[in-house]
Amino acid sequence: MQQFMDVHTHSSYSFDGVDSPGAMADRVQELGLAVWALTDHCEANDPDSAGCKTACTGSYDAIQELRASGRCRGVELLAGIELGQIMQNQAFALECLKAREYDFVIGSLHNSAGRKDFYYMNAQEARTDTALLVEEYYQEMLQMVRLNQLDVLGHLTYPLRYVVGEYKIPFDMAPYGDLIDEIFKTLIQNGKGIEINTSGLRQKLGLTLPHKPYLLRYRELGGELITVGSDAHCVQDLGKGVGDAYELLRECGFSYVHYFKSRKPVAIKIR
Repeated sequence: MQQFMDVHTHSSYSFDGVDSPGAMADRVQELGLAVWALTDHCEANDPDSAGCKTACTGSYDAIQELRASGRCRGVELLAGIELGQIMQNQAFALECLKAREYDFVIGSLHNSAGRKDFYYMNAQEARTDTALLVEEYYQEMLQMVRLNQLDVLGHLTYPLRYVVGEYKIPFDMAPYGDLIDEIFKTLIQNGKGIEINTSGLRQKLGLTLPHKPYLLRYRELGGELITVGSDAHCVQDLGKGVGDAYELLRECGFSYVHYFKSRKPVAIKIR
């Protein structure tokens, strides 16, 4: 039997999360997931927003309590974090990582320095200097992976979720191919990975983040470490698209999917 995971999820401890860790855990058991990571948001560029420090502590403690209670017997419970915009406040980011013994760290970028999160832009803002926005985004992402404080890079093609999916702006990603190659090479050299984020499948974009051409290129460059996460912010989205992601990995020639425990990768055979 195939062991499915969901290692990018958010509870009510995230500023945009809905359901409690306990409610998420109950749904994980209903779905029969073998591995679950709670990776609530910690935005390094705005550490005081929505009680970021309190949220990180609460999320981490919730996983420890679930482990101790035996409530998720048979599920590998992982204490994770989605650490955003690391380069914009490195001191705070490093402080967060030192404060708790996380199993898993997703490094993500929602906006480059001095810019809005693509989520908060309107179509006109996204349409103005789109190429520059995306160039800045991947330049900062490259610096982030070079800092080497993450386990996997989250949603590589995040701008497409909004630029193409929400705002319907035709956009050519080809000019950023060399930058993305450098990002992949840096991750591979450092023994780090990428995720398949399935949120795009249930949104207007209709694609995983990243989608097939990037997964093929990552593998071509020697990449092997890949995790799978729904990026669920409510119980209804837990596990959504995970089976599709496994099938996509098979199509791309991957034999294993991974999760991280105590910051070390663990492989699961794709059947």
